[in-house]
Amino acid sequence: MNAPAPQHDTPGNDGSRERGSAQAQRVALGFTLAAIALAGWSLFPSFPAGQLIAVVTVIPLLALILTLRFPGRFRIGLGSGYGANLGTGCIVAAGTLAARTLSDINLVSWLPLTAFAIAVAVVFLIVAARFETQLRRRGWRLLLAAVFVSAYAFGALGQFNTALDRSAPALLRSRVVAKHLGHSRLATHQVTLEAWGPFARAADAHVAQALYERLQPGDTVCLRLGDGAFRMAWFSVAACR
Repeated sequence: MNAPAPQHDTPGNDGSRERGSAQAQRVALGFTLAAIALAGWSLFPSFPAGQLIAVVTVIPLLALILTLRFPGRFRIGLGSGYGANLGTGCIVAAGTLAARTLSDINLVSWLPLTAFAIAVAVVFLIVAARFETQLRRRGWRLLLAAVFVSAYAFGALGQFNTALDRSAPALLRSRVVAKHLGHSRLATHQVTLEAWGPFARAADAHVAQALYERLQPGDTVCLRLGDGAFRMAWFSVAACR
């Protein structure tokens, strides 16, 4: 049985590899620009929340699929290699998702969601440190990646907890004590409500811009309190009819 002939790079193979690399770089650039554009759009109050959040959630998953399907052409930031880096788009998407969750969703307690995000970061650190041996000498890079993995977990679970909730909400009332804009670059509008339901003292709540402009201190608002798809109670604020 004849031994197989040794494989040698040919000019044709080199040209094909270069074309593939150039195509991967273009895909990575488009991927990053799309993530940045979506992040910028999310700063405006008129953005379509549901659809945009769904797309932002999918971006890191798409990057993971591309990296697993074409391991020589794409990578997600960690380690070293010549593949087109999709890490920047993932970082932007994770940050956007976490920021929108903080600014759009009202949870009764943020502790369970925060604990979940920290647990995901710890698991990521353990797995990445074991399989990405080069990163042990660059711990800051590994820690930075863990922060954004945690942000993605935080944002995704927070969004799905409300979007997938099918529980029958409890209907309650409270009174507006004050109203103010959020202290960040995000387009957030907050009202301070008197003690109600699970809150023993006055607490802030995020509301839509239209409702914020309509409400005044002393107005009564109606609240819908849901159990949450992952048992993290949340609520929304609306004007009473």
